[in-house]
Formats: sequence, C-alpha cells, structure tokens
Amino acid sequence: MIVKAGPELTVYTVDEFIEPRQRLLTDGRLVEFSEWETSERTEIAGDIASRFSEYRKSGTLDGEPFEGGGTKTIQFVRTSEGWRIAALAWYDQP
Repeated sequence: MIVKAGPELTVYTVDEFIEPRQRLLTDGRLVEFSEWETSERTEIAGDIASRFSEYRKSGTLDGEPFEGGGTKTIQFVRTSEGWRIAALAWYDQP
C-alpha cells in the first residue's frame, strides 16, 4: 500500500505509483532531480520495522527549478529473502 496523505488523500497500487513517475523521469520534463533524508528514525521489533524520515527534494520540472520536502513513513517486514516494504506513506510540506 502506498499513500499520499494530506487534503487530497490518495491511495496507490504499486503500478499506479510507478507509472506516472517513470514517465516523468524518462520524458525529459523532470531533470536534475534529487531527494535526500534530512533526519530519520528506525525501530525494529523482531521481523517488523518502521522508518520515519524527513526529506528534502529539488530538481527542474518543465524548465522551472523547484524545491520541497516532507515526511515519509515506511513499514518493513523481514522475509526469507530479506527485508521488504509492506507499506509507505508520505506527506509533502506545502
């Protein structure tokens, strides 16, 4: 499950999340994109984990530079193949 929180709550499947972002990153509209954590906290309890992080991002979209940031939470489960994402939610700061 992938959720964008805020006034316009949006819930995505993995494919619904990937498709427009893949197009944006490959069609030339978004260039010089970068996103990085500015703070993080991870808690592990047995085979589950939760990461809470603040992030910043920047790039050029449709020829205009932009900057932003927000908060993400990612839930993980440990499988026989290793850690896997079970859910992700984020909130972009206005």
